[in-house]
Amino acid sequence: MRKIINIILVAIIIVCLSIIGYKYYNYNKDDKLNSEIQDLQPVINEASDLDNNSSGENDGQDQSKGGNYVNSANEEELKSINSDYKMWIQIENTNINYPVVQGSDNDYYLKHNFRKESNISGTVFVESANDIDNDKNIILYGHNMRNGTMFNNITNYKEESFFNEDNKINIIMNNTLYEYEVFSVYVKNVSEVNLAIGFASEDEFINYAYNEAEESLYKKDVDFSAEDNLITLVTCSYEFTDARTIVVARRCN
Repeated sequence: MRKIINIILVAIIIVCLSIIGYKYYNYNKDDKLNSEIQDLQPVINEASDLDNNSSGENDGQDQSKGGNYVNSANEEELKSINSDYKMWIQIENTNINYPVVQGSDNDYYLKHNFRKESNISGTVFVESANDIDNDKNIILYGHNMRNGTMFNNITNYKEESFFNEDNKINIIMNNTLYEYEVFSVYVKNVSEVNLAIGFASEDEFINYAYNEAEESLYKKDVDFSAEDNLITLVTCSYEFTDARTIVVARRCN
């Protein structure tokens, strides 16, 4: 009997070690890929540099959408690696610095990396139903990885000091840098989450924005208008079963 128990215990240990080894293999694989991809992060050029550039190489960029412009060569290379590439996200004082994709559904990139390889960390991705160029609210999803990668660090906004430090969300898209100021962070059961991307009227959008602000764990004095644009970040959370941490921000440039 004791021999059987020992065999079972050894088998359990082997299985556990195999699972741990598999996870660390994937984490290391992710770290290597992220390092390679982050070398391609679009380079932000200050508007003043653009104004002083007499070569004309920045002609054609939409100067009405933001104050900073980017090196488009990197964006094109990212698209050559993955045609689903849509934008780059970077959040101040966090580890979040990733390309963002958009698939035909919300399942594929939960289990595939930027090179479309099977992986437990997945890739940060846009809600598949979003019309990025026209919707008033863009929703991004990412795993809350326990090694601190993907969207793990958006949970930092649940700390009041971090929330109030004005750590902006930077989005680089179509050769333009967009800055977003966070005004809401909250935790909800996934069954109770009710996010919207399109709105029937300006009033409906404004009411939605105020409702998202009201959900927040901490309050900011913010007024919304029909001209505003939002971005919403969603990740798993561990306060309770099926919890989600949701961060909502408004474009400020």
